Amino acid sequence: MSWPGIDVRPSSARSRTVYVDVCVWIALLSNEPGSVWLQNWLEDESGVLVTSHWSLVEISSALAIKVRRGELTPAQSNDLCQRFDVLAREELQLLPLAAKDYDHAAALCRDTVSGLRAGDALHLAVALRSGAQHLLTLDKVMALNAEKLGLTVLRQA
Repeated sequence: MSWPGIDVRPSSARSRTVYVDVCVWIALLSNEPGSVWLQNWLEDESGVLVTSHWSLVEISSALAIKVRRGELTPAQSNDLCQRFDVLAREELQLLPLAAKDYDHAAALCRDTVSGLRAGDALHLAVALRSGAQHLLTLDKVMALNAEKLGLTVLRQA
């Protein structure tokens, strides 16, 4: 499937597992700063791309906020949600949430110095449980915490 300049290769051609944070998908969908670099990265990436099923909820919420702010029309938001749904279900590995993910996320949030929000902690818990070695995110706080947890954060060169 081709999606705004993104060619996602079959999983058999991939060598590493990369957990892609929801902020990356939102940036791509709404052409936010960094989206050109992200499109290029996704075209060149040979790893298995994974994200949590929770991302579907977060993307719907983020796009609805953009509608309420007047940044998108309801029709544009619905179109973008549908495009991501197809991409996620056909080209990515959507990871289900498990009870232990919530427990792990809660423990991560208890570290008051971490600065983690609930959603980001949940993404990190799922990424760790999945065995992903790498994380792609635009969120600096999440990136810092991911590195502390042993994930390699992929960054713009």
